[in-house]
Amino acid sequence: MVYYLSSCYQTAQNFSKKIQGHWGIENQLHWVKDVIFSEDVSPVHHLQSAVNFSVLKTICLNLFRLLGFLSVTEARRWLGERLWLLPILIE
Repeated sequence: MVYYLSSCYQTAQNFSKKIQGHWGIENQLHWVKDVIFSEDVSPVHHLQSAVNFSVLKTICLNLFRLLGFLSVTEARRWLGERLWLLPILIE
């Protein structure tokens, strides 16, 4: 069981939507970047380099979703077989 404590005054339905929105971001972006793209164990330690790689991974993730892929692993395999399409896709 999970409890939330807040000083804001709103209905339980509105509060639960905000909580679900937070977990939606966590599950759709952070988890994918941590697990699929191995961001937490990245050998890049310089702050600016890490930020740049994180931005590139987010761009890739958005591109995969824009192309209609539900699975990032499937999208990576698809793109790996068609690297010649990359310049066309990012225009």
